[in-house]
Amino acid sequence: MVQGWQETDSKLFIERGRIFTPDRDRIGRTLVDLIPAVPPAADAPAEAFTAVEIGCGQGWLGAAVLARFPAARVVALDGSPAMLAAAAELLAPYRGRFELRRFDLHDPAWPDQIHGPVRCYLSSLVLHHLDGPGKQSLYRRLFERLEPGGALLMADLAEPTSEWQRRHFAREWDLATREQSLALTGNLDAYETFRAEQWNLWEHPDPDFDQPSPLPDHLRWLTEAGFVGTDVFWSRAGHAVFGGYRPAG
Repeated sequence: MVQGWQETDSKLFIERGRIFTPDRDRIGRTLVDLIPAVPPAADAPAEAFTAVEIGCGQGWLGAAVLARFPAARVVALDGSPAMLAAAAELLAPYRGRFELRRFDLHDPAWPDQIHGPVRCYLSSLVLHHLDGPGKQSLYRRLFERLEPGGALLMADLAEPTSEWQRRHFAREWDLATREQSLALTGNLDAYETFRAEQWNLWEHPDPDFDQPSPLPDHLRWLTEAGFVGTDVFWSRAGHAVFGGYRPAG
């Protein structure tokens, strides 16, 4: 379980997460497209591999992986019973190809409980709950457990490096949520909830709960852990997709 996260937060994010997250559909497409596996083709069998999702939420990203790669298996981890229940429902069409597990992000032993080769670790809006040293340590441990050629791919909050950048991130996050509230529901109710719940942490930081790190730090920590091809693949409003690959040799 993420320290400080409550089941009321889970229920709100299950209902409103697609609206509260800037361009979540694009984030999902980007992460899935970066997975080092060959999509099925008429002249080639589907490639079998295991992906581990760190903090699966309601299962939307795991579902996208299973739909894109018909022979893939997903181990979906979360600390919230409500999230795991929602994920079980969403992933039900892929029965036999996924496993749901409850885990504690702050327990350094959780990677040891995943057995067998892992092609890809995925995460969306979870790792900012670790402090800098915690992220560094996790990157090293996940690198050691990846298959050669495997990847660690993340969508997460990236700490702004100036006050001007923070203000820009805050405005862009508000704008994205307002646009998506109208586009997906036809009204501003979800946006008003976003504002009332003070979800925009660039305006309402909670350093005891949210500990985002700047993107240059993430890329340095990934490189120091041994990853190659480290990069930022997409970003908006202080949300970024980034990661790296274990060398294939």
